[in-house]
Amino acid sequence: MKRINVNLNVFLTIIIAAGFLVWSGLFIYQSSFITIDRQRSYSLFDDAMISMRYAWNFSHGQGLVWNAGEYVQGYTNLLMVLIMSLVTLFLSKTTSVLMIQILGAFFMLMIAGMNAKIASVIFSNDNNDHKKFFVVLAFLCGLVYYPLAYWSLMGMETGLLSVLLLSGVFFALQYTRETKPMYLLLFSTAGGLAFLTRNDSFIFFFILWGYLCVDGFRARDGKNKVQWYLASAGLYFVFIVGELWFQYMYYGQFLPNTYVLKMTGMPLPLRIQNGLGFIWPYLKEAIVVLTFSIIALLFHFHKQKLLLFSLFAVSVIYQVYVGGDPWNYWRIMSPTMPLLLLLTVDGAFVLGKYVVKFSGIQKNGFNLAVSLALLVACVGMINLRFWPEIFFHSKPFQVNANYRNANIAVALNDILTPSATVGVFWAGTIPYYVDSKAIDFLGKSDVYIANLPPDLSGSVSFNGMASVPGHNKYDLKYSIVELKPTYVQKFFWGSQNVDSMAEDNYVVVKYRYMTLYLLKDSPDVNWKRLGLR
Repeated sequence: MKRINVNLNVFLTIIIAAGFLVWSGLFIYQSSFITIDRQRSYSLFDDAMISMRYAWNFSHGQGLVWNAGEYVQGYTNLLMVLIMSLVTLFLSKTTSVLMIQILGAFFMLMIAGMNAKIASVIFSNDNNDHKKFFVVLAFLCGLVYYPLAYWSLMGMETGLLSVLLLSGVFFALQYTRETKPMYLLLFSTAGGLAFLTRNDSFIFFFILWGYLCVDGFRARDGKNKVQWYLASAGLYFVFIVGELWFQYMYYGQFLPNTYVLKMTGMPLPLRIQNGLGFIWPYLKEAIVVLTFSIIALLFHFHKQKLLLFSLFAVSVIYQVYVGGDPWNYWRIMSPTMPLLLLLTVDGAFVLGKYVVKFSGIQKNGFNLAVSLALLVACVGMINLRFWPEIFFHSKPFQVNANYRNANIAVALNDILTPSATVGVFWAGTIPYYVDSKAIDFLGKSDVYIANLPPDLSGSVSFNGMASVPGHNKYDLKYSIVELKPTYVQKFFWGSQNVDSMAEDNYVVVKYRYMTLYLLKDSPDVNWKRLGLR
């Protein structure tokens, strides 16, 4: 009977994985489009396309830069950029983007696999009937949260970070069971790679490392393993020191330009207010899952379950601390959602047990059916806002903008010379597909803009934030009037509008159905192709 259950679990896991890959293929197709040159084009989330431009330049001998010769670190995901560089070394620009999306699908399967491993550790000693299927459900929980799948398939580092975070959790838990130094070193390696993926992942490492230390010192032989805890911390700090040293030597500063852009100039109270305004809708979306998770903690308490919940909680606190995020697709909380969903499964079965008890129905399998129904309801509720995208009734978030920007890039490649410059608010898709120097109006790759005071007037406010980090620093007089890009995406942002200053210097043209703002009489524009000479 046990062998039959194992085989059934393996079969169900394979079916779930295959189903997800089919869905991912449909998602990738849905996020692609035919551009005005009649070619199928692929595009990641715009910030991921910024990383792709760094990767393309690096793999093609220009350096790890956004513009050749300008050493500004406009990314915070070094490991993801390096992975992208390997892809762009061998493939064309469009095919590289497609490959990163495919890689995102496999990141999701790795997330699911690690989630199942974590479940097998935490619930290994439980005797509840539902534990027969718990590993399969844990695998499923790694795949069912749409924002996590979205960010992974759209090329953001969220998927890679999730793989490394869950790997770190698994190795930490394994160490508490077997106390083999190998697991401790694997834990630190996963944490170090996560730091290279996103520096702010250090908050998860310190929670996990602190848990290991407390657990170890509560054991009788904990003091004898101090050297291993120190070695673990030392290995992790090698990654931190290594990246900081690299950043200082390569870019001339320890912290990325994006840190300066987002985290400086805004008073902490306003940042917290921003963060609270941003996080409230998320908490309302997640209220059912949170309730079931708390039920699991209260009725089946275990310190390992509390650890999982703590990792989720700190991601929420961190999101508030940094003042929110420009996009309400919850990318900061997404890496910890598979862990929270593990607790949700447990809570669903606890609640299902009580439902069956009070109903008086004693049929075989009724407890399982009720519990699974509750779990499906939880998953449905937390994904409710995303149903149109999940079922392909609407395009994925920002794909329409990607389509417009990719078409602009096609048009600009037709009419601009290599020495032209393009000025953009969307700093990803257009600069990636156009081989020209780019000017980032919002400052991710512009040191001057990043060091400006933020606009706190309320002119750049959305998603519950009074002033949106990463989008509230700009100087259009500098970026447009002074630098005079050959192409400008538009002439206004927030509280600034330079239309009147730009009208003497720029001309509006139509080319292949695209409206373009071009610098008058610029030698970097093929005016004959436009039919204006």
